[in-house]
Amino acid sequence: MIDPEIIKINIEQEIDGFERTTLTRLLSSFESIELEAIEKRKLFLKKKSKSFDPDIDDVGRIEEDVYFEEVNHFLIEQELKQEFLNSTAVWLFHLFERQKIRAFGSADTDILKPLLAKDNYKLDSCSDWKLLNKELRTVANVIKHGFDGNSGYNLNQYFSNLIVNESVVLNKSDIQRYIKALRGFWTKALEN
Repeated sequence: MIDPEIIKINIEQEIDGFERTTLTRLLSSFESIELEAIEKRKLFLKKKSKSFDPDIDDVGRIEEDVYFEEVNHFLIEQELKQEFLNSTAVWLFHLFERQKIRAFGSADTDILKPLLAKDNYKLDSCSDWKLLNKELRTVANVIKHGFDGNSGYNLNQYFSNLIVNESVVLNKSDIQRYIKALRGFWTKALEN
């Protein structure tokens, strides 16, 4: 049997590592999207100015091309950032599932409820549990499998604020809420 204190320490380290890696290291790489787009614009103009021929080249066309060079870079990077944030939620939910299995031998709610109730921890009244097991679970399932089925219905019904143009759109504060709930859940669940 694994020492519960070791499990608690490992879970805390996993959450810290997850937060550090996803929000500090990886998400921060998207902070310079606008500056990169402007740089793309400048490089495009510099390249065009070296080969500019007033008899052949249309200045209006060049201005249009440079505009789309900047905008396309920005849009592609924004889309990648959104994909990253959404994938981060899926990754976090999988981490939660693995932690439950390691700590309790199961991730099944029907097994966890009576197990935790022995320590006076009522899952149904815990806001952290609801956020993780309802919202995050639903979000992760829709990101992985699409809007068809129960998860898509539940997301539309209960968490429509996370949908924009029929897509799941999470932001950094959503991921931070999920991480905070994960910490809160484990603090309560491993208290005894």
